[in-house]
Amino acid sequence: MSDYLFSRELVMAAKDVLDVCRENRWKIATAESCTGGLIAAVLTEIAGSSDVVDRG
Repeated sequence: MSDYLFSRELVMAAKDVLDVCRENRWKIATAESCTGGLIAAVLTEIAGSSDVVDRG
C-alpha cells in the first residue's frame, strides 16, 4: 500500500518541482479550475511542501 493518494510518477514529478523551487527560493501559488485543485493537492500531499507552496 502506498503512503500517497496519487500515482508514484505524479508524486515523484511533484517532488522534483518542489526541489527546483527550493533550490531557487521560489514559491508556488495555484489558481485551478479545470484541474479541480489537483496540482495543489499533489504538491501538498508531500511532507514539508509548505515551505514552497504559498497558496492553492
